[in-house]
Amino acid sequence: MNQTTSIIILVVLALALAAHYASQKLLLAKGWKAEDPRPQIKRLLLNGGMLMVVAVAALVAAEKPYGLLGILIFIEAAVCFAFARKLSRK
Repeated sequence: MNQTTSIIILVVLALALAAHYASQKLLLAKGWKAEDPRPQIKRLLLNGGMLMVVAVAALVAAEKPYGLLGILIFIEAAVCFAFARKLSRK
């Protein structure tokens, strides 16, 4: 993979993760306003779990730039789990 392709992949992933973060933030706000936030908690946990699987797969592949991609996806999965925990403590 050449350097230009790697940069394009990183930029696209960064934009996708930013959009995913915004949607998770909206889901957190919706759950915060809801009387029973269990559906939002389940959705956040499901999203976090799926992202964790993708992150582990990217880290196992570990060719450049997949290591960095795996780390970024892993951070986003941790954010999903943190949002779910915040809602469960409501």
